[in-house]
Parts: sequence; C-alpha cells; structure tokens
Amino acid sequence: MRVLTASLLVEAVTELSKGTPLVKARDVFAWCQRNGVDYQGEGPLHQALWDADQDEARGQQRLLRFKSGECKQSRVGWSVAARGARAREAAARLGWDEMRWNGQQWDWMHGPHPKAVPGFIEAPRAA
Repeated sequence: MRVLTASLLVEAVTELSKGTPLVKARDVFAWCQRNGVDYQGEGPLHQALWDADQDEARGQQRLLRFKSGECKQSRVGWSVAARGARAREAAARLGWDEMRWNGQQWDWMHGPHPKAVPGFIEAPRAA
C-alpha cells in the first residue's frame, strides 16, 4: 500500500473538487481507501495526511487549506488553488476560514479565528 504524499493529496483534492469546491478531510480518507493509499502512516492519528499537507505547503502550494476552528477536532478541508474563489465562498458559508503556511506553522488568513460557539460571551478584560 502506498503512503499518502503531497502529490497524492493534490491528486485526491483535484479529483474530488470536480464535485465540490471544498474537499473535506473525510472525503480524502474515502479517496485513499478506494485507491489503496495509507493516510494513517506511522505515528499519531492520520500522520501521513498531516505530513503530506505540510510537504505540499512547503513545496509547490497547489492547494488552499481551510479549517473550521482552533481546536484539534476542528474540520479541515482543501481546494485546488485555481478554484480558490469558489472554495472561499463555500468555506464562508460553513463558517470556515482559510489558513496560510508561514514556513513554520499554519496561520489564519484573517487574524485570530473568531469563536465559533453561538452565544459565546468573552469575559471582560482587566483594566
């Protein structure tokens, strides 16, 4: 079984984005299973996917990355860069935001990610 690489991640997102502008991680998992690709790899949960994601970000940057919130359990998705406008619209409808690789880590494109919890009230700041 092949292990997921940056090129295979781009291939998966390219194929899957024909049906939707924003490809979610669960769709990539299903693509990997259909095509005999290991998205788990060695180490922590889905390590091969996260390694491929970072390798792509460090390399050619053919994909855009989106995330639904700050925590590890937040949903992650990608789009082919050429379809960026449609993907950004789809992400905005879902309340997701685009992320950019700064060379060391993923940063939110539009500053800190807003709290996605309805009715969340931030505690007053001390003066």
